Amino acid sequence: MDLAALTVELSTGRRERPDVEFKSAAGGFPESAIETMGAFANLPGGGVIILGIDEKGGFRPVRLSDPDGLAASLVSRARTAFDPPLHVDVSVEPFEGFDLVVARVRELPPPAKPCVVKRSGKAYLRFADGDYTLSQLEIDGFVAARSRPQFDEQPIEEATTDDLDNDRVADFVATARAADRNLARLADDRQLLTKLGVLSVSGTPTTAGLIALGRYPQQFLPHCNIRAAILPDDTVDITTVRALDSATFTGPIAVILEDAVAWVGRNSRRRLVENPATGHVSEQLVPPPVAVREFLANSVVHRDLAPWASSRAIELRMSASTFRLTNPGGLYGVTADRLGIHPLTSARNRQLVEICKYVRTADGNVVEALATGIPRALVALRAASVPPPRFFDQGLSFTVTLNSGSIAVPELQPPGGVRDVALPTPAEQVVLDRLGAPRTIAELVEELGITANAAHKRLASLRAKGLVEIHGGTGRLSRYARTA
Repeated sequence: MDLAALTVELSTGRRERPDVEFKSAAGGFPESAIETMGAFANLPGGGVIILGIDEKGGFRPVRLSDPDGLAASLVSRARTAFDPPLHVDVSVEPFEGFDLVVARVRELPPPAKPCVVKRSGKAYLRFADGDYTLSQLEIDGFVAARSRPQFDEQPIEEATTDDLDNDRVADFVATARAADRNLARLADDRQLLTKLGVLSVSGTPTTAGLIALGRYPQQFLPHCNIRAAILPDDTVDITTVRALDSATFTGPIAVILEDAVAWVGRNSRRRLVENPATGHVSEQLVPPPVAVREFLANSVVHRDLAPWASSRAIELRMSASTFRLTNPGGLYGVTADRLGIHPLTSARNRQLVEICKYVRTADGNVVEALATGIPRALVALRAASVPPPRFFDQGLSFTVTLNSGSIAVPELQPPGGVRDVALPTPAEQVVLDRLGAPRTIAELVEELGITANAAHKRLASLRAKGLVEIHGGTGRLSRYARTA
């Protein structure tokens, strides 16, 4: 771990490392580290606690009176303060003339989760840069994840075949027979539907069957939808600020997917791109629809269908420069750092994935089950000069974030010339109005009453749009002004 790079990254306000926690520990072992260690043990990939950095004091190192003693305390607490005990790798590392204690907390295996802090009897989960107590429903989520999920295979006893859409069923059956000659040998439609898991052995529609082919699955599964909203600014608190536009997408999975992709397209940024060979100018959507479609398809197919998640919808949030999609349930059978790199086809909802291979939308089947979706999305983003997505597996949820605010940076522009037609957001305009004369982030914070994090994000977006430039200085001394 590059401690210098990490502290610079976090001190600029870009708090993008939920798996890292700094503690001053100037007065000895910080008891609050106990909850953080427990949260990291429940977090996919674990996390790192660094003792000897004062975060509130601007990420400055502090002098530890007994680094070796603190290291020993961490190891001891890991073995005695938790159920089950934790595994930590602890070291004392030099940093700018100081000694820091670095503890890497290993993630517990799924059958051992959730980790419980003995003194309180509570379990914790990491979110952003805080530790939050797990509710009983969330604990149930960890317990359900101890074995292979089969919730998509469960029959919906209240449903009948009348709750399936006849036209969609007919198209599904024809597509399946055309794609698989073994299925083509099944002359009886009911037998084929049972073999593919649309119907249970008793003839009742399954959860997967209703989600994929139901007339209105939300009658029985109200949580199987997408709730979307447009926010006025990336930096606002979504719990306190009214959305500029909102929508809820319901129906069978193909309808949800098509409607959500269309809604994102209507609310996406647009830019004009000139072909240098022909001079032809075309309009591009950012983020590119191919990537949006793949992320949405993965979300609706792989969301957790366990009872604990029955009150949770898929959440889609967009702003002028951000696309953020969160679904209930973490990754299953793969880690976030391997997405798009290794061709893994592990699926939380195996039956639903098999059915969706034969469910068609206007632009192809819902899924191909060939692990090509994420690589295809990455190619589309790269072609549109949009930075790669950030993936965050929280264990009980999974989030993909696209930040497209930097598409106007010269080195990211595709050949031929780009004219980005995005304008400043209202929040960015407030900052822009203050930059008649160069100002530092600290000055903007004082004058506008916003956080340093908000100021940094708005300035980054304005720079990406070519509206703001830096006038000398480094780090906190950097001064920003309108582009001449």
